[in-house]
Amino acid sequence: MRIAVVNLKGGVGKTTTAVHLATGLAYIGATLLVDADPQGSASRWAQLAEELPCRTVTWPNADLGKRLTELQGTSEHVVIDTPPGHVDIVSAAVSTVDTVIIPVEPLAMDLDRLNPTIELMARVAAANDPDVYVLLTRVRARTRGSKSARELLESLDLPVLQTEIPLLEAYGWGYGMVPPQGHRYGQLLDELLAGKGIEV
Repeated sequence: MRIAVVNLKGGVGKTTTAVHLATGLAYIGATLLVDADPQGSASRWAQLAEELPCRTVTWPNADLGKRLTELQGTSEHVVIDTPPGHVDIVSAAVSTVDTVIIPVEPLAMDLDRLNPTIELMARVAAANDPDVYVLLTRVRARTRGSKSARELLESLDLPVLQTEIPLLEAYGWGYGMVPPQGHRYGQLLDELLAGKGIEV
């Protein structure tokens, strides 16, 4: 699999999602985590978590699409953590993957600011036609937010993953640590693999 984690808005959980997915994939096949964000959060995470099972490279450049095969090497899977706001880098990432994950918080402002990302998908994804999914992140327990957000997104014909990532301190304080197997990101990976017909 080649996955790009994308949202032109920052602060939605892209790096956390990318690192957790790359870690999960690494347990079933050699995986490359590409930090395409100039801020370098995923690279720093990998430096701190020395036993992270995936290989990590930093490549925050708009030629990512052309260089990805070279960077990938013998890795079976690739996960790309993309930056907010850098349209050229995000476009390059989307143009070379088979799956795009768009994390979004179930908040009115975040949903309202999702449109530029969706428009970018429409322009760029047509070239290689990746599967595009919305992932609800930082979902607050016992609130109507996720249900309302899901209904709104589905009314716009946007495919929303069944798995939701809850708002937990463990995700915030897990930075720089090897993510544990299973839990919600494990459930997310299972859902993605099942959608690709990949058996583990």
